[in-house]
Amino acid sequence: MSRIAGVVLAAGGSSRFGRPKQLLDWEGKPFVVRAADAALAAGLDPVAVVLGHAAEEVRAAVAGRPVVLVMNWRWEEGLSTSVQAGLAVLPPDVEGAVFLQADQPLVPASLLRRLIERFQEGKARIVHPVAGGRRATPVLFHRSLFPELAGVEGDTGGRELIARYAEEVATVEVEDSTLLMDVDTPEDYRRLSLYLPPSPDSKPSALRHIRHLIIDMDGVLWRGGRPMDGLQGFFDFLQQRGVRFIMATNNASRRAEQYMEQLARFGVEVPLECILTSAQATAAYLASREPEGTPVYVIGEEGLRAALAERGFRLAEDEARYVIVGWDRGLTWEKLARAALLIRGGAALIGTNPDVSFPSEEGLVPGTGAELAALRAATGTEPLVIGKPEPWLYREAMRRMGAVPETTGVLGDRLDTDIAGGVRLGLFTILVLSGITTRADLIASPVQPDLVCEDIGHLVRIWSELER
Repeated sequence: MSRIAGVVLAAGGSSRFGRPKQLLDWEGKPFVVRAADAALAAGLDPVAVVLGHAAEEVRAAVAGRPVVLVMNWRWEEGLSTSVQAGLAVLPPDVEGAVFLQADQPLVPASLLRRLIERFQEGKARIVHPVAGGRRATPVLFHRSLFPELAGVEGDTGGRELIARYAEEVATVEVEDSTLLMDVDTPEDYRRLSLYLPPSPDSKPSALRHIRHLIIDMDGVLWRGGRPMDGLQGFFDFLQQRGVRFIMATNNASRRAEQYMEQLARFGVEVPLECILTSAQATAAYLASREPEGTPVYVIGEEGLRAALAERGFRLAEDEARYVIVGWDRGLTWEKLARAALLIRGGAALIGTNPDVSFPSEEGLVPGTGAELAALRAATGTEPLVIGKPEPWLYREAMRRMGAVPETTGVLGDRLDTDIAGGVRLGLFTILVLSGITTRADLIASPVQPDLVCEDIGHLVRIWSELER
């Protein structure tokens, strides 16, 4: 059989889209990875990926795959420079090459194999798909056309050669034109999500079974002081489908009432019992093990102190049986010293959450995990942590909802807490990219969610389509 190479064109600047299309997500994979995987699955050899704009992020995305990476330093001059860069790394014994665009995430390996089969009939030097009478990509060119292909300029790609050698062009009919859809604008991406829902046997289909949802707040429902687009519609959607929810946060500094008030300012009314802080989860954990009146020493703010007091614990500085640590913007050496002495005297150490940083308006600042690290170093004692990703907060949320793992999902923006904890408990996990986690983080992480969405609006569109 003829040796056919693949060239994935992933160098463009995505000027009409506003961000690198190569790294957009579709069913848990960046576009460029889907294109490379389709080429590899079709048996193309070698598969070259042409880099340009956002080169390092694209390089990280395809890391570990048996592809040849080639840098196009002239990518701003047009598509043809990427074609030239891809041709330059092809070995001399290939009979042809399929050129794939990284913004067509639905092109399957089966279509690439059909192009190859038509090419191997030996009657054409160019093969491309046709849908509804319209020419489309990817396109397969015979090696005899490589010199002319390398001489094309601008953004014309191989269109000039297709027109020049019209009598030597063969086509493959594609009944479902959506398979060939390319994403040029945010509206195209939205349409892709709306009209091409995941197949019934894919992970996102498990959304159909979700009747309970544990929702993180900052980075999911709002960012800083601004609500996310589609916030009210998101809660309307859950209510219409009878999905019960708990909004759970690792932040122990604020009272649940403050979160309820913040949501009300955004136009969303929720019952107080639908909000769970790591302070409340810590108090619930302690109440299941100790009687009211148990003395505890607290490093933390109003939210933590109020949650413990409501459960009947006595806040004390002497003879405390527990040292409870939450985020404390008034942390002093004296507080740490008192806590260390109590721990060395036999008090148990409990942390509300493990987050080493906290996203302030000025940037990341030390969080509860940093405070716990200081006490760990001073006492040699490992804390019991209640918040995400540990199981206690999730279990308290599920207890409140009367939920079981099979019907429970976790929605968050952090891989190391929201998603990691859900994965450990066997819950369906949904990552939104509207908060802390970036695509580069996702690609590099050993923790992978079941579903990746741009934001809550994207989640509602996918979920709605599955419900239909």
